Amino acid sequence: MAKHQDPAHERDSAAAAGPVEQAVEAAKELVSGGQIDQLRTKAVSTAASLYREGREFLANNEEVSQATAEMTDAIRRNPLAAVGIAFTAGLVLALLARG
Repeated sequence: MAKHQDPAHERDSAAAAGPVEQAVEAAKELVSGGQIDQLRTKAVSTAASLYREGREFLANNEEVSQATAEMTDAIRRNPLAAVGIAFTAGLVLALLARG
């Protein structure tokens, strides 16, 4: 199934890429200067900012809210199937991670 990217999502993705690129460039400059403590501080600050922006984006995204509600309803209708699917997915991921 082909996914349709709406212009708002593309704009939000592009907006998020800007701070990430800036953080990478700043990190390169700090590492080259040997300023690890400043790099750590900047990384924590950037991670917190990206996390906060991501949470806000998800909270304000109608598609995500709709999908969450549908998944919750499906799990409530078929709890044993949901547990089975989750177990199988976990097993497959564990086997893939082992190599």
